[in-house]
Amino acid sequence: MPVPVSAKPAEPGAGEVVPFRLEVRQQLFLDGLFGRSTPDVAAHVTEAAQGYDRIARFEVKQTTNIHQWLLTHLTLSLWRMKTIVIEGELVRD
Repeated sequence: MPVPVSAKPAEPGAGEVVPFRLEVRQQLFLDGLFGRSTPDVAAHVTEAAQGYDRIARFEVKQTTNIHQWLLTHLTLSLWRMKTIVIEGELVRD
């Protein structure tokens, strides 16, 4: 990562603090045998953090919405979809 990343929240005296949230999709075809689509978390965070000094309260989660859950179960798990959620605070000192 080109900027420092921390799981701790930004200090109260920090300069500009901007919350951000990115959602990217992950797909798996036939348990990965016929391909997979894995998001590049570092590239997405690097793009979002341009012009900022660091990232605080950084968190990456994997979730599934009802549409992705339904698609996964209707295809008998042959095509699995998930959402990768990247959250944090962009800090400019």
